[in-house]
Amino acid sequence: MGRNVLADLNENWAEWLHFTAEYAAEGESQTFGAIRCSSVGVPIPLFNQAFVFAEPDPDDLTSATRWLSSRNVPFWVTAPDSIAVAVAGLAESAGLDPTATTQPGMAFAPLSDLPAADSDVEMLRVSDAAQLADFAVVAAEAFGAPLEAAGILAPASSLADDRCSWFVGCVDGDPAVCGQLLRTDDVAGVYSIGVRERLRRRGLGAAITTTVLAAGRELGCTIGVLQASPMGEPVYERMGFDTVTQYHSFAASG
Repeated sequence: MGRNVLADLNENWAEWLHFTAEYAAEGESQTFGAIRCSSVGVPIPLFNQAFVFAEPDPDDLTSATRWLSSRNVPFWVTAPDSIAVAVAGLAESAGLDPTATTQPGMAFAPLSDLPAADSDVEMLRVSDAAQLADFAVVAAEAFGAPLEAAGILAPASSLADDRCSWFVGCVDGDPAVCGQLLRTDDVAGVYSIGVRERLRRRGLGAAITTTVLAAGRELGCTIGVLQASPMGEPVYERMGFDTVTQYHSFAASG
């Protein structure tokens, strides 16, 4: 029987957000039936989500939505293609509207086929709070987020957790690109890939993605997964990632 790559994608993404919420001062996670919810508490919906990976009980979806609403931050209810239509019908009753946001869930396998990074930039695995602060600086600029929020999402308290590794690459001595690895079993999840705007279109995004995947491979991972942004999707396609699903999101009406 073939591997269920969609299940790998689902589990790793939900675990990544749970991990992020675990180390955030205002973070919290809850489960409602089969729905896994995690909220970091920053005003960015990507970091406050209910993951619906099987057709939910309507009461569970309502409870999940109420809990996220009580956090007073924007949030998404997220579902893959396979159940998006079913979730859409229930979402309306729960006071949710579909958003214009879809994210392709992509996978690279096997990691034994991963080529070497095509870049002369030194990629560093973050080992202390100062380097993690550099990570936050790059992430804030790359994603257009406040530096304070980026710092919340990359706390020094997480450095001792072996599920996660953080990476920074420097150009001419300045932090230029960042990336994050979150492992679940033998799955290497790629997150927070960001390049400072003035240094884009130089292959740095692909290079640090390769660095993250290679680190996962060294730790025994056999497959890499990620959810792509519109900017990142063509980069990952050129690297050899395959699209497994599209994730659809629903947000509170108004």
